[in-house]
Amino acid sequence: MNQFLTSKTFWASAVLACSLANTSIGSGQTAALGNISGIVRDASGAVVPGATVTLINSGTGAKRDVTTDSDGHYVATFLQPGTYEVIATGTGFGRLDQKNISITVGNTNSVDVTLPAASVSTDVTVTTESLLLDTDKTDVSQTISEQMISNLPVNGRRFDNFVLLTPNVVPDGNSGLLSFRGISGLYNTNLIDGANNNQAFFSEARGRSIGAPYVFPIDAIKEFQSASSGYSAEFGQAAGGVVNAITKSGTNSFHGDAYEYYRTPGFNALDPTNKFNGVTQNSAISLVKTIKVQHQFGASIGGPIIKDKLFFHAVYDGYRRINPIVYLSSYNTATQSIGQLAALCDGRTSNYLTRGAAIYPSVITGISAAQCTQAVNFIGTQLGAFSRNTTQDIFLPRLDYQITPKTHLSASFLWENLKIPNGYNSSVTVNNGGVSQNGGINFHERFLFANAETALSSNSTNVVHFQWSRDLETASTNSGGPALSLTNLFSYGETSALPRGAFPDEHRWQITDIYNTVRGKHNIKVGVDVNLIHEQIANLFQGDGSFSYNTGTAEFNFANWIQDVYRANGGRHYNSFAQVTDPITGIGADDFWNKNLDVFAQDDWKITPKLLLSLGARYDVQLVPQPERPNLSSPVAQLYTSTINIDYHMAAPRFGFAYNPTPTTVVRGGYGLFFALTSNSTFYANRRENGVYQQQFNVSATTAPNSPYVTAGATCTPTAGTNRCFAQSGAYASYAPIGGIPAFTPPGPASVNLVTGTPTPAVNPGLPTSVLAARGNDPGFLNPYTHSFDLAVEQQLPGRATLTVSYVGTRGMRLPIFVDTNVDPASAAVRTYTYIAPGGATTVIPVTTYTRRLYNTTGSMLTGFSDVNSWYHSMVASFRKPLSHGVEVLANYTWAKNMDGGQVSGVNGTFNGTDTPLDPFARGHRQGRSAEYSRSDIDVRGRFVGSVVATSSFPIANRFAAYAANGWQLTTTVTAQTGLPVTAFLNNSPTSPIGNGGLSFAALSLNNSGTPARVPTQVAPRNGFAGPGIHNTDLRISRQFPFLREGMRLEFAAEAFNIANHRNILGVSSTYLAYTAGGTTSQGTACPTSAGTGTGNGCLVPYTATQFQNQTSTSSTLYGPRQLQLLGRIYF
Repeated sequence: MNQFLTSKTFWASAVLACSLANTSIGSGQTAALGNISGIVRDASGAVVPGATVTLINSGTGAKRDVTTDSDGHYVATFLQPGTYEVIATGTGFGRLDQKNISITVGNTNSVDVTLPAASVSTDVTVTTESLLLDTDKTDVSQTISEQMISNLPVNGRRFDNFVLLTPNVVPDGNSGLLSFRGISGLYNTNLIDGANNNQAFFSEARGRSIGAPYVFPIDAIKEFQSASSGYSAEFGQAAGGVVNAITKSGTNSFHGDAYEYYRTPGFNALDPTNKFNGVTQNSAISLVKTIKVQHQFGASIGGPIIKDKLFFHAVYDGYRRINPIVYLSSYNTATQSIGQLAALCDGRTSNYLTRGAAIYPSVITGISAAQCTQAVNFIGTQLGAFSRNTTQDIFLPRLDYQITPKTHLSASFLWENLKIPNGYNSSVTVNNGGVSQNGGINFHERFLFANAETALSSNSTNVVHFQWSRDLETASTNSGGPALSLTNLFSYGETSALPRGAFPDEHRWQITDIYNTVRGKHNIKVGVDVNLIHEQIANLFQGDGSFSYNTGTAEFNFANWIQDVYRANGGRHYNSFAQVTDPITGIGADDFWNKNLDVFAQDDWKITPKLLLSLGARYDVQLVPQPERPNLSSPVAQLYTSTINIDYHMAAPRFGFAYNPTPTTVVRGGYGLFFALTSNSTFYANRRENGVYQQQFNVSATTAPNSPYVTAGATCTPTAGTNRCFAQSGAYASYAPIGGIPAFTPPGPASVNLVTGTPTPAVNPGLPTSVLAARGNDPGFLNPYTHSFDLAVEQQLPGRATLTVSYVGTRGMRLPIFVDTNVDPASAAVRTYTYIAPGGATTVIPVTTYTRRLYNTTGSMLTGFSDVNSWYHSMVASFRKPLSHGVEVLANYTWAKNMDGGQVSGVNGTFNGTDTPLDPFARGHRQGRSAEYSRSDIDVRGRFVGSVVATSSFPIANRFAAYAANGWQLTTTVTAQTGLPVTAFLNNSPTSPIGNGGLSFAALSLNNSGTPARVPTQVAPRNGFAGPGIHNTDLRISRQFPFLREGMRLEFAAEAFNIANHRNILGVSSTYLAYTAGGTTSQGTACPTSAGTGTGNGCLVPYTATQFQNQTSTSSTLYGPRQLQLLGRIYF
C-alpha cells in the first residue's frame, strides 16, 4: 500500500478529488433520489438572480426552497422521486406555478422558468408534461417507469428482469443473471433505496438468479434506473452495470391494492424437450405439464399517519407453486426398460435380453433373481415425478417522516422466508438421476434500510444511507451419503454439494454519507461508503463420498453395482471413488470479514446553458483476511495458497459531457474506469479449498484397484506409501471407512446405508499415496476493471418521442481465469491425432501435451490469474415515447460484438469457475492467451426488445359502444436476439498413462483433468459455432371497472408469456468429435491402424450418437413454452 500512496495514479486522483471539492449546474446521478435544475428568466430572456423557487412534493406536501444564483441558475438535489409543483417568484415579478413535474430516480429534470411581469399577472399556473429530454444527463442509462413495471407482463414478476428491456444488456446464462456491456453478470451493482443489494459471496443480487423467485416484490418497487456506461463516480464496485431502484412510499392519501395471479396446467403448453422425451423414452410422466398450480398474491397499503409529516407504506407478497420435478432414465426407451435388467440374474445363459448380444457377456453370478428384482424395484423408487412445492412470504413495511421542511427520514424492513422441498435441483427434468440426490432449499432474508436527507442551506444538501442485513441460505439433503451414479441408468444417495448449513450466512453493515453543494456553475458532490460484510460458510463438497460405475454399457454398470450392493464376488466393482474431508473444521466452514471502503468526488460543471461537463474520481479497496493455513506440500502449492492480494490501486477517474446544441437535441458522451469486486466465493476457495482444510481423495479402479481403506471403528495410523487417514464428515464416526462397498438393503425406504469397509485394509506398495488437489490464487491476483467509453445523440421527435443513437465501447481488463499450475513445462511432448472429417478427408493434428507434474507431493493446483482481456463494441438505436394520450413505448435494438481471451460467463464464474485454456502456461494476452481470443461466452450480436403500454380511448358517440371499446389496456414485450456461441467438445479423452491419477497425458482433456475436452483449435476454435437465437412475445390485456364505491376499482387481466409458443432452444448438445484408438471403430467411423502407430495416437472422428447442437433444454427462468396467467386486483 505504501508504494501506491507514492504513485502517480494515487496523487493524480487525489489532486482531482481535492480540486473538485474546492471548485467554486446540472446534477448527476444519485442513488434512490432525483434532482431538479433550471434557469429563471424574465419575459425578455434575461436571467433573474435571487429568484425564489419553491418545490412542493404533490404526494406528501414536503417543501424545499432554493434561490437562483447570479446567472439565474437553481438546483435542488436529493429529492424524493415523485410528482412536484414548482413555484417561482422574484422581486418585481409575478408568480409562476408549474404542476405535474416528474422527478425520477437517478435523473435530473430540467425545468426552466419564465417569470411574468407583476403588472401583467400575479399568478400563472401551467401543467407540465413529463421530462422528455434530460439535457444534463451524461451517462448511458434508461429509467423503467412505474407505469411499465405495473403493467408490462413479466414471467415470474421479478423486477430486475425489466433490465432486459434496456440496451447493452443480455441474459448471462439461463438463470436470470444479467450481463452489461459484455462483462460477466458477477460484476454488477444492485441498489435498493441507496443500499447495496448485492450478495457478496456469489456477487449477484440477493435471492440469486437460481434461488428465490424474487426478494423485492414488484408491488413494492416504484421505479428503477438501469445504467450501463458512463455512470457517476457515486456508483462503483461494478465493472458492468448498475441497477438503481426505489421502493414505494406513503402519501397524504390512502391508497392500496390486493391481487392474485393464478396459473394452472390447462392454460399452458407442454415443454418441447419433455414432449420429445415422452415420445422417445416412452415416458408418460414427461408428457405432464410441469407447473401444476401457481399463485402469487398479496396486498399493499399506504397513507398518512400525520398529514404532511409521517407516512407509511406496507406490502405483503405470497408465492405458492406446485412444480414437480421429473426423474428419467435414458435406459427406458420404446424398445427397452429398466425392468428388463432383472433378467440378468435369472440363471439364463443366453438371450437374457432382447436388445442384442454382447451387452453383458454372461449372467451375474452370485446374485439371485429375487435380489435382482429387489434392486430393479429400488431403481424405480428413484425415478418418476416428485413434489417440489415452493412457499415464499415477504413483508416490507416502510415509514417516511418529514421532521422539518429541511429533513426527511425513511426506514424500511424486509422480511422474507422461502422453502422449497426438492428445490436444490431446479431442473424441470433430470436424466439418469434420482430423487434421493435432491434436497430442500431454505432462504431467510432480513434487511433494514434507513435514509436521511437534509437541506443544510439553499444550495447544500446531505444524505446518509444505512443498512443492516442478513442473507441466510441453506440446503438440506434428502438422504445420507455416499452418492452413487450408474452411467446411462440412474443415481442415488446424497448429492455431492449437500448438505449446506450456511451457503452463505452473510451479514452486512453499510453506511454512506454524501454531501452536495452548488457553487456558481458547479454542482459538487463528495461521499464515503463503508460496507462491512461478515461471511459464515459451511460447504463441504463431496463430504460423504461418491462412487461411480461407468464401464461400457448400462448393463455392465448395473452388473458391477449389484455385485457391490450384495457384497458378491469378492472385490470392489466400482470405477472410481472420490471424497473430500475437512480435518480442521469438519464441515468446510469459514468465518471472515470482508471490508469494502470507497470515497468519491463529482463535479457537474454547467459551463454554458448548453454545455455540461462532468468530472469525477472514485477510489475503492476490498479488504479480505489472509489464509490462515497455506498448503506446504510443495513450493507451487505454498506460492499460490499463501496470499490473498489486496488491490490498493483501484483509483477510477470519470469524465462525461452533455451538449444541447438545439432545444430538441442532446449530444452526450464520456469515459471512465470501473472496478469490480472479486466474489467472496473465490476468496473462500483460496482460504478453505486449498488442500489443507478440504482434502480430496480420489481412487480409480483402473489405476489403483487396491488402494488402502480403513475398517469401520478401527484406529487409523497414516503410513507413507501405505495408507492415508480420512475422517468421515457429518453423521459418520471418525475413521469410518472410505471407499468401501456401498451397502444396500432393499426394498427399504432408505436409499443408502453406511459404507462398509474391507476386513483388512489392502495395501499396494507399488502405487504412491494419492496426492491432494488444491485451489489458490496468484500472488498478483487483482480486481477486474473496465475502460468504458460512449457517445450518444438524442433527438426529440414529433409526438413527444425521442430517438437515441449511441455507441458504447468497453475494454475489459484483468478478468479472472484459473489454470492448473502444477504442470512441468519440461515434460512437453507433441502427440499427433488423425482427424477424420465427416466427408472422410483426413488431417494430422499435432497437440502439445504434458506428462509430469512439477511436484508429485501435490495434485492439480488450480490457480487464479488476472490476465484475460475483452473488447465490447455496440451500436444502439433507442426509441422512447413517455406516457401520453394513453400510450407509452420503449424500444431498443443493440448490435454488439463481444470478444475475449476466455472470460467465463457469470453463471459458471463463482469460486474458481473458468473457461479452461488449452495452454496451461499462457500468461496474459501477449504471452499466449491470444490463442484463446475469440467470441465471448456471452456474445450476442443482435438483440431487439420493444415494449408498449396502450389504453384504448376512441371518440365514439354512442355511450354503450364507447363503454365496450374504451378502457382496455394492451401491453406487450417483444424480444428477438441472435444465439450465443457454442464450443465443440470431445465425448472422451485419451487415457492417462500416469498411475497416480494426477496428470492426464493430453491437452485434449480439460486442463489435463482427464474429462471430456474441447476439440483442437485446428478443427474449431473456442465458441466457434453459432447457437440458436430467441424469439419471444409476452402479451397482457386488462380492463378496470368501478367497484363498490368511489375511488375503488376492480381489474381483471390475462397475461401470456411466449404467446406464439415459439420453441426457444436454450441448451444444445456440444459433443462434436469422439476419440478412438488406432485400428478400432467408433461412431461408425474406422480409425486406421496406422493412425495409432509410430507418432500417431489414434483418431478424432465425428460423433454421431447425438447430433451436434441437438436441443437439450427449452425452458429457463426467463423463457419457455407458452404460459397463461390470470390476474385479479382491487385498487383503493
